Amino acid sequence: MAASDPLDRPASSYMNKQFVYVNDDTDVATAVRQMQSKRAETMIVVRNDGTPLGIITDSDILDKVVTKGEDTDKVYLRSVMSSPLITISNTASVRDALQVMKLNAIKRIPVKDSYGIVGIVTQKALADAIRVSVLERTFRKYRSSIRERYKAILANLGFVLQFAGILMVVPALVATALGETQPVAGIYLAVVGLFGTGFVFATYGERGPLSLKESSILVLSSFILLSFYGSIPYMYINPFWQGIDPLSLFVNSFFESSSGFTTTGLSTIVAPENLAPSFNFYRSYTHWVGGLSFVYIVMLVFYPERKLNAIKGLLGAGRTLQFKELSITVSIIFTIYLVILSILFYILGGRNLIFDISFIMAAITGGGFVPSSTFLTSSASASHLFVLMTGMVISALPFAAHYALYNKTGRKRILGIEVLAYLMLLAVSSFVFLFLTGTTDLIASSFHVFSASTNTGFQFIDLAALANNAKIFLIVIMLIGGSAYSAAGGIKIGRFILLAQRLGKKKGKPRNGESLELIAFTPFNSAMRNEDESRLLRKDSEFEKLEAKVIRESTIVIGLFVSVALVTGYLLSYLNGLPFLDSLFESTSALTTTGLTVGITSMQLDLISKSVLIVNMIVGKFEIIILLYIFFGAVRRKLR
Repeated sequence: MAASDPLDRPASSYMNKQFVYVNDDTDVATAVRQMQSKRAETMIVVRNDGTPLGIITDSDILDKVVTKGEDTDKVYLRSVMSSPLITISNTASVRDALQVMKLNAIKRIPVKDSYGIVGIVTQKALADAIRVSVLERTFRKYRSSIRERYKAILANLGFVLQFAGILMVVPALVATALGETQPVAGIYLAVVGLFGTGFVFATYGERGPLSLKESSILVLSSFILLSFYGSIPYMYINPFWQGIDPLSLFVNSFFESSSGFTTTGLSTIVAPENLAPSFNFYRSYTHWVGGLSFVYIVMLVFYPERKLNAIKGLLGAGRTLQFKELSITVSIIFTIYLVILSILFYILGGRNLIFDISFIMAAITGGGFVPSSTFLTSSASASHLFVLMTGMVISALPFAAHYALYNKTGRKRILGIEVLAYLMLLAVSSFVFLFLTGTTDLIASSFHVFSASTNTGFQFIDLAALANNAKIFLIVIMLIGGSAYSAAGGIKIGRFILLAQRLGKKKGKPRNGESLELIAFTPFNSAMRNEDESRLLRKDSEFEKLEAKVIRESTIVIGLFVSVALVTGYLLSYLNGLPFLDSLFESTSALTTTGLTVGITSMQLDLISKSVLIVNMIVGKFEIIILLYIFFGAVRRKLR
């Protein structure tokens, strides 16, 4: 076993064999040619019988011959060598070698065994070895800690990426069926990247349950990597402009991919109808994968439910849904919605089935990518707008409500207090926005209120031309967002209901678990995940304690959303010299994963501003508080 102290290791471990034997009666010029031919750094000077006499290095030749202007053909090695030759045994330690060098004021020393000189040890080589050893020893415990701590994250992340790769085969098959070779190549490159990275992570990691912090890291990492690999088709196809530089191509591609997987829908592509139909399908399909949390559902194949306690909260399943129920909801029920609404959209006069599916897919996931900029205009038929509005409302209602619709025992619980409050908000807001815009087109008003409130991002009016009070109203609507445990973003209306109940001092023991469902809206509420519901129902003190924690978390989330929107809005305004209100609108749209725009988001927008919007989209997808769970342990402990 190697010595733990680098000074006690054998010096011969660091020797090199870049030396040559040269007779003492050889001239310097000849000796140098021999060194060069064998790429040696050191000459060992010997007698004719092979007895070592001394040593010569490059610096000796420079100092004793070249700088003095001597003729190298007439100077012999015996006159410039360092003698006598000082050596160390091949069993000597690094400490011994350094001590001998120091006593003799030399920087290299030959290593000798019973047969002769076997190598050269230099002072530089030993110093480098000691430096590396010290660094390794210093960081070994940290490296080991990191490896052990994050094995479970890597394993889970590996499976997430592999399953995402499986899911992304669907748009690749669509492109193949349509014979569109360029999208096929780009999408398959993304699939290979997801599979490859997932395989490496899964191999290196180790399956196991995750803590709240680890689950938060898993989810954030998943979406960042999904966005990264999802940007490959964009970079391959380049739907932006000819001659784009590599950095701009990457940032624009990452922006589009992030907007897709976070279901934001902001886009710099002004004419999506010029893209291949399969690529438009791919863009909307990223909404489906990111919005319905498929990548987490499929992990059930590998993990029993009892080991997924931490991940359960990140799925946004709702308190009343088990994993099986959630899987049925997002894989079957939402597919039924997609099929019905797509057929209806097509019958009412859609362009073609691929375009229509892409539209509906973007609607029911709260996405917002449009496959055609010429279809969704002020002249769009009311019937098409109603279909899209239906899809948008579907995206903003809790997954539990959708499951209850198809479950006889749960139908009476479809219209809970949060759903009723949300539907009322949509109705009232439609008339308020109609009044603020001063128009008489209730359908257009309702459509844009629905789009803002469900965080979908469809629009066909020029929002930049709206009065300031109308813009502020939409900002507020976007911040409120949809229902908890849905595809919608924003703060979620459940938080405001909870705070209103608190302010109104409407306290009491929960009845039939209804109050618990209301306060358990946040996908990162570890207390609700890890406590037994029946015990909470029996103990008023525990319920009040839990309620107080959720109140604190709700207040933090609301404060963070408003603060981040203001700060990033100011930053966009400063960077682009734009009105603050317009910049605030754009930053809020990204943060709430809405996708409405006042025209700031464009190909001409600078890369820093696009990066700011990317960050807003990703952190907004997880209600910002995920960063507190990852980076601030004190906050994480307080909110448990």
